[in-house]
Amino acid sequence: MELPKYSGTIHPQEWLKQVLIFCYFKQIKDDKEVLNICKTMINSTIIIPNVNEIKSFEELIEALKLHSTFNTFKISCKRKLQMMKFIPEQHDDIATFLANFHSLCNDAEINDHEEIITLLINSYSNYFFKSEFIKRVEGINSVDEIFKIFSEVVFDELKIIKFGSSIALKHVATGKYLSSCNVNYKTGSNQRVVFAGEKFPDEDALWYATTSHNFQHCTYDDGFDLTHKVTGNKLGINSSYRSPTTGHFEVNCRNGSSSLNWINTNTTNNNAPYVKAKDVIALKCGISIFRSHDFTFTIGNKTFQEVVGHNERIGGNDEWQIEIV
Repeated sequence: MELPKYSGTIHPQEWLKQVLIFCYFKQIKDDKEVLNICKTMINSTIIIPNVNEIKSFEELIEALKLHSTFNTFKISCKRKLQMMKFIPEQHDDIATFLANFHSLCNDAEINDHEEIITLLINSYSNYFFKSEFIKRVEGINSVDEIFKIFSEVVFDELKIIKFGSSIALKHVATGKYLSSCNVNYKTGSNQRVVFAGEKFPDEDALWYATTSHNFQHCTYDDGFDLTHKVTGNKLGINSSYRSPTTGHFEVNCRNGSSSLNWINTNTTNNNAPYVKAKDVIALKCGISIFRSHDFTFTIGNKTFQEVVGHNERIGGNDEWQIEIV
């Protein structure tokens, strides 16, 4: 462990702390001796007037802060804060990002909560985050609480289903996953089959939502297409054809758009605007609802659990839980 020099590239208080730690390990306990060591470790380019008249650590810190190098250091730290960006793909650990951000705030001596809020807002270019963070920090004066809210909003944003992201839909009643594959119905439309599959994770159960609008996040107000990731076909209900076993409307995968809508079935939070992972939903195509049940059909030597469309009241067999893959 080396005795640290002061060259204006660290906050004086932090530098003093490091010197005190060094002296503690070297068993140098006399404050006067430690103070003299501090004076000798100031870079020769930093001229402190009447340095020999300084009699306490507090006076030394104040003298270092009055030097022009400290103002330059603070401006540099503030500039780093202004340039600091939170990118979820690069910052797996929100705690590390906030620790670095908080440290720079301390170094720049930024204590005003409004300024800290503005810097945090500018650090994350995300519409949901900005609107939600501004709403939640209104009236909050505690810096620690502001950082806590930042992390909460970021975690909430990560749960939101985004257009183009891989998802799976788990049928709540049977535990199987909405799936398709390169097999065609032998009846009805002869399009690609849709079924509730056993395997997960499995490429047959991977989907992604798309929209013609320039939106990033899925909301319960958006119409969208659900595209099968492997085949590139879109999920739909065709009321002109009947399902193989129960005679409901046929659900298939085909080329062409079939505008769908999420329906929030959570009665305690059915005003939530954004569609999130673990939400339990019903899926609507036009006026028809997607349903699965224990009925199966067979094509060749393969047996599939039926997925159908219907115009009846939404029930337990119509509920699907969204998972981010």
